[in-house]
Amino acid sequence: MDERIFIRKIIIILTPLIWLFGCRVEEQKPRLVVFLSFDHLAFHAYTHYQPLFTGGIKWLHDHGVMFNNAHHEHGYTATGPGHFVLGSGLYPGPAGLLGNSWYDRKIDGDVYCVEDQNAQPLGIPSNNVSYGRVNGTTVGDWLKAVSPESKVYSVAGKDRAAILMGGKTPDLVLWYNWQGAFTTTDYYTSEIPAWLYEFNKEQNFQSYRDSVWTRSLKESIYDEYAHPDSFFGESDRYLNKPYSPVFPIGFEAEWDDAKIYEELGGRPWMDRMTLDLALRVIDVAEVGKDLTPDILNIGLSAMDIIAHYYGPYSHETMDHLIKVDQYLKIFLDRLDERVGLQNVVFALSTDHGGLPLPEHLTQIQKKRGGRIDENTYLATRAKAYAVLDSVYGNHDFIHRKGSSYYYKHPMLDSMDVNFTLIDSILQTYMESVEGVYRLYPKSKLVNPDPSDPYATRLSRFMHPEQSPDLYTLKEEGWLFRNPFGTSHGTPYEYDSHIPLIFSHQNFSSQFVDDSVSTVDIAPTLGDILGIRPLNEIDGVSLRPYLTKD
Repeated sequence: MDERIFIRKIIIILTPLIWLFGCRVEEQKPRLVVFLSFDHLAFHAYTHYQPLFTGGIKWLHDHGVMFNNAHHEHGYTATGPGHFVLGSGLYPGPAGLLGNSWYDRKIDGDVYCVEDQNAQPLGIPSNNVSYGRVNGTTVGDWLKAVSPESKVYSVAGKDRAAILMGGKTPDLVLWYNWQGAFTTTDYYTSEIPAWLYEFNKEQNFQSYRDSVWTRSLKESIYDEYAHPDSFFGESDRYLNKPYSPVFPIGFEAEWDDAKIYEELGGRPWMDRMTLDLALRVIDVAEVGKDLTPDILNIGLSAMDIIAHYYGPYSHETMDHLIKVDQYLKIFLDRLDERVGLQNVVFALSTDHGGLPLPEHLTQIQKKRGGRIDENTYLATRAKAYAVLDSVYGNHDFIHRKGSSYYYKHPMLDSMDVNFTLIDSILQTYMESVEGVYRLYPKSKLVNPDPSDPYATRLSRFMHPEQSPDLYTLKEEGWLFRNPFGTSHGTPYEYDSHIPLIFSHQNFSSQFVDDSVSTVDIAPTLGDILGIRPLNEIDGVSLRPYLTKD
């Protein structure tokens, strides 16, 4: 027998035994790292439903080191910044990633976090998107730098989830285009691979027109864990006259194909298709098939749309998690057949948490919360602008993006303005609106008061030049979304506290209560793979928690 083949067989045989007897993780690299990211899953929701999991989530939990006190520490908790942090180990603000989108004073317009006009669609429709505008690198880039033959793939429902975890140099990044297909751009490949056309054809997206979303378990179990199915505050997405946000949920007969494809992105089937796409990548690219370590990022994006519409304690969100738990079991079983779970290290986390429906918060949890009244907000802002008009003749130098206020500094260069006065006028009026906590001047966030934990977190998504001049922080428990649904984006516990699990077949369930940050995930995976960041990062490796004494 060839000596190299003999040695390789011995290594494969001994690998699970080495893990079993507690070697330090860096002494035996896994053949594959699978990074699973749920979109919009708070720690409070994960632990609430955890007793119900019997499939893949349960396996990851039972074979995982669970960090009970893991937080996003960058304040503005949203999909773009969150996935950037997960992949890079960097806080988003200094890297220039200021949200899902933000106002750019240089172009006097909004930019999308993965927008790149140089990235062109190929044979399947796509927006012009890539990692091109992002500063920093991901753990996949670190691996490629030292092991070019390693494979790095990233798939997700949302383009920004797949792209920001995939980094600068992946083999391929794929996402759902909300038009009935998974796609990519020429930033990643010169042509769409034939197998992706075939995969999209197999999904038969049009066929979902006749699909109906029903519960997986008895309704009584949902009543035990969730608020009533017809709960005021939920968005009604089907047969909505009269208002009736209840199961079963289908597709309206009058919706055209474009509407079906759009709605499909927020149904459980989208996460199932994403996992199936990940399995197809494993097959066609032979990911995890040899001793050269590979990385596969998977973003489960449908959860975000469902949680936004119905809230984390709804029948719909609960059922989605129950279904994804079973989808993940199928995924793990097939991954075991193809690669062997003894050869895979998993990380599971999420880009952000989320606020319960304000109605759930006040009626069931008996806490303060609510929806900021849009008419009151706009009327109060108009009063503030009137005062500015009386002082400066106009307020055209202010651009509002979301709840943030940007000053158009080139316009102000020719004016004699007092920025402190402008800040004060807007603060005085807008902080009088019920549900608005504070308008932070940029200077107070770039150099935060250490005694203000919210300012400290918000500082990590601030950029000295690009960030807004005034940033609005809502009261805890309040949101701008009206009249239904919920959201996220604050430095508060419900948005920042997220599940974090590192799993392997030979790990037993363990719990860590020490405080850790999501910027620690990338360096931990790098440590497991025996690689180092290509640039300075903000996180530290959690590897010592994964070793057995």
